[in-house]
Order: sequence, then structure tokens, then C-alpha cells
Amino acid sequence: MKNILSSLVCLLFILSCSKKDIQIDIGPDIINASYLGNGAEWDPYCEAELWGATVTEEMWKTIFERTDYMRMSIVRCMINSPFRYYDVKTGKFEKERNVESLKKMLSYCQKNNITVMYGEFNPPTAELKSDLRWISMSVKYLNYLVVDCGFTCIKYFIPTNEPDGNWSVYDGNYELYKDLISKFHKEMKLYPELSEHIKFAGPDVVMGYKNPKYDMKTADWVAGSARDIDSLVGVYEIHTYPGYEQVRDGSFSKMLKEVLKEVPAGKQLIVGEAGYKAGKEGDSLENRIHKEKLDKTPLITNKEGADCNMRVYDFEYGLDMALLAMEVMNNGGSGVAAWMLDDSHSVGDKGDTANVKIWGMWNIFGSKVWSMKGEENLRPWYYAWSLMCRYFPAGSKILKTNFSEVKDLNVAASVKDGKLSIAFLNRSSEKIDLNVNIPEEFKEARVLRYEKENINMSGESIKAEKRFNLMINGKSLVVITDLN
Repeated sequence: MKNILSSLVCLLFILSCSKKDIQIDIGPDIINASYLGNGAEWDPYCEAELWGATVTEEMWKTIFERTDYMRMSIVRCMINSPFRYYDVKTGKFEKERNVESLKKMLSYCQKNNITVMYGEFNPPTAELKSDLRWISMSVKYLNYLVVDCGFTCIKYFIPTNEPDGNWSVYDGNYELYKDLISKFHKEMKLYPELSEHIKFAGPDVVMGYKNPKYDMKTADWVAGSARDIDSLVGVYEIHTYPGYEQVRDGSFSKMLKEVLKEVPAGKQLIVGEAGYKAGKEGDSLENRIHKEKLDKTPLITNKEGADCNMRVYDFEYGLDMALLAMEVMNNGGSGVAAWMLDDSHSVGDKGDTANVKIWGMWNIFGSKVWSMKGEENLRPWYYAWSLMCRYFPAGSKILKTNFSEVKDLNVAASVKDGKLSIAFLNRSSEKIDLNVNIPEEFKEARVLRYEKENINMSGESIKAEKRFNLMINGKSLVVITDLN
């Protein structure tokens, strides 16, 4: 009997420990006084024609219904000029060539006050990488979009993608990149209305990557840009594809802080591409899940040459993407664009339907190109990312959160127009009870939950004073907000 009682006491003690009463204090100190918001990479379906398809009005309707709910604040939109204004056969400029889908997207962003970082993945050929013939065409096209068509939602221009990479025609040569920006700037000055409106987003490099040819890390690229071309840069912008454990254990935030140190006062840093890269050390479970799904998918024939993350099909990916955004917010970054909204690329952008890049929140061409209707369905992480877009919009002030370090618990908070939003992420398997202090009372608070068995985007109403209690289930994201 004594042994039984002892066992019961131990069990009760364990159970009591699993239900944690954690004190969390929100604000009033401000980390970032003007957050630029979250969104996604949304490219204008350049390969659709090669896939033997176009985006129909019915498909656009579905896309816009989904983006309406997301309420993105920022979009990174990149083109490949041979699919647009550059005729490869003749080398001539044709401004209205295949422009319909790009106009459709930009019209949506214009209507919904979405800030667009627009640019080009590559020059039309490697030989033209510093050639004024291409630069002239590119700027003429930008002027056509911004001035002639009135797409003033384009605020920032990105002349090339990831110049630090050995996959880029610039192959990590910072001097070439700096020279490219100067040439583009000089050409843009020929269009006064354009040059008054557009600034550059740069240097568009990949955090954590270092080209073996040059002794320059990500922070060095940002520092160089700040030193040499800061007057031309409207927003500093980088990409990040960390491992899951790197974000969970704090390594990612340390790298981000090193980069943020180099951003000049008065300027902001956006993560223009964000996702998780399969194969990183320490991610054995995630790597196994990725490989198992990759081996089974009929969408990709060349498994070794695939460029995707198959965990976008999993509920848990939403938790990890929310965590990444929260780390950017809490460390002084100003926005995150997830890679990516829709599966709109193949590897090498060659129209290869057997090697599509699976990274998106859906694939709108699922039935039309691959006869796989299910690929058009929303993947779970769409809902988690929508929470991070809707309730941490442009113009928010990111508030400092204070609580004793608790493994697997993360919190981020913001206020806009007097309305508060708080995201709570519980990555453990246990329920957690929170005691939360907030600087102002919620007006009409709702609790929205991203849970595996309960993705509740409508939210239950609660009455919350300056102090309230909240229970969070294991493996879940909860946002409490009085924003609409």
C-alpha cells in the first residue's frame, strides 16, 4: 500500500509539472516601431506557357479568394525576362509580350495596398550580365510597369537574384554587384518619375551561405552595401533557408543579429525569401519525412536533382514557419516573405513538369498540368502563415515580450492603431497554462488556433482585461487579437 501511495504521489507531481503556470509580460517597450509586414514570394507563372497551360479566370478567382484571406503586406515578385519582354530569338525588347499574368498580379497588389519588391532572377543571358543593352531594356520595362501602367505598389527593385551564390552569373563577386546597381541607378535617372519612386532592395543574398571564392559572409555583403550604395537602397533584403534545429536552438537568431548590426540607422531589413532547407545536420526526423515523401511523389522524376521541401504538406511545417517569423520579429527584422505562395517554378525554370519546385501553399495547376486535383488544395501551413500575415500587418509596432525561458515556448506581440495581437507557439507535446499581462486591455479579443485537430480561423471571443489566463495545447499556434 505504501508503494502504491508513493507511486500515486509521484504521478500527481509529474502531472502538476506538465501543466505550467508561466508568467508573460507584453510591452510596453517597442522592438520595431514600423514593421513592414509579412507575405510571400508570388511570381507571375512565367512557365505556364511551357507547361501548356494558362491561368484561367476561374483559377485567378481561387487564388484571389485565398490571398484575400491572407492579407499579405509584402510580396516579392520576380520574373525571367525571356518569358516576358526579351525575345531570345531576336534579342529585341517587347514590353507587352506575355505581360497579362504579371499585370493581373500587380493589379491585385495595387488594389490591396501590398508593397511589392519586384525584380529579375537573372539577366537574359550570362553574356549580358553587365551589358547596358539589357540594363536599358530592364529599366524601360520597369518604367512601363510603374509609370505607364500605374503599378506604384512596386516600391523596390531587385536587379538580380542571390548574387552571392555560385549558381548566380555574378558568382559571389561583390564588386560586380555594386557596379550593376550603379549602372541601373544611372539608367533609372533617365526616367525622373520612376527614379523618384523606386529604390533598390538588396543585396538579396542568402544568410548562412558563403561563396568559396570570396571571403564574404552575409553580414559583409550588407556592410558593403551600407558603405557603398546605401543612398540607393530603400530596404535591405536577404534570404534564409535554415535547418529546423538552427531556428529552434537560437542559432538562427544569432546569425540574424550579426546581419542586423550592419544595417544603417533608419533603414530596415526584410527576409525576402524564407523557408527551411532539407538535409541540414540535426534535422534527422524532418530529413526522413522529406525523403519519404519525395520518393513517393509522382511530381518529381529526378529525385536527386529536386529542389523542394516535402514537409510543406505537413501540419508541423506551419509551426516552424511561424517560429521563423517570430524570431525575425523579436530580433528587429521588419518582415518575412515566405518562399513561396504557389508552386510556380520547375528546376532551372525550363518548364520541366517532371521536376516542379514543391514549396508553396498549394499548386494551382494541379489538375490542369499534372492531373492531380489534390495538389490544388490548401496545404496546412497556409493557415498558420495567414495568421502571421493578417495579424502582424504593415505599420505594426513589435512589442518586447518578457518571460522566463521555457523550452519550446515562443511569443511575439504587436500593436497597430491601438489594437493588440499576440502569437503564442507551443512546440512541446504538453498543454501550457499562461498568465499574461498586457499594456492595454483588448477591445474585442478573439482567440484563433492552429492545431492539428482544430484549425480554427474564425476564433472564439473572449473578455480579456490587462491580465488574463490562456491555455495552449501541445504542438499548436494560438493568436489572440482584436484586429479584424
